[in-house]
Amino acid sequence: MPIDPIFWLIAAVGFLVLEGMTFSMVSVWFAAGSAAALLCCLFTHSFKVQAVVFIVVSTLCLLAFKPLAGKLRKKSIPTNGDRALGREARVLTPVSSEQTGRVRLDGVDWNARCATPGDTLTPGQACRVTEIHSTLLIVEPILTESSTH
Repeated sequence: MPIDPIFWLIAAVGFLVLEGMTFSMVSVWFAAGSAAALLCCLFTHSFKVQAVVFIVVSTLCLLAFKPLAGKLRKKSIPTNGDRALGREARVLTPVSSEQTGRVRLDGVDWNARCATPGDTLTPGQACRVTEIHSTLLIVEPILTESSTH
C-alpha cells in the first residue's frame, strides 16, 4: 500500500513543532527520521521500507546525538538564594523550629527557622544556612569551641 509523501512531511513538521514546545531533544530525532522516510518515498513506494528507514534513522540519531545535546544544554546557574547555602548569618530575633525569627545575611534580613527541633537561637548568635524555602532560611547554630566544653 503506497503512502503519500505528505504523511512523512506532516510527521516531520509535527515532530519539529512538538520539539519546539518541549525542548526535550527527543522528538527532533523523529523529525529527522520522518525526513529520511520522505526522501525514501522518491525511491520506493513500500510503506514497510519507509517505516524501517524512519525507525533506523530516528534510532541512530537519538543514540548518536542525545549525549552531545545533553552536554550542550545549559547548566543551571546558581541563584542568590543558592549562594546563601552554608553561609553564616547573625540572629536578630529569637529563632526556633516552631517560631519564625529574623536573621541577617550579608546585610539583608530574612525570616528563619531552626533545622532541628529543640534548637533555639538567641539574638546576636551566629547560625549557618542549611536550606532555603522561598523567603525562609532554615538555619542551624554554629557551635564554637567555648560552647562545646
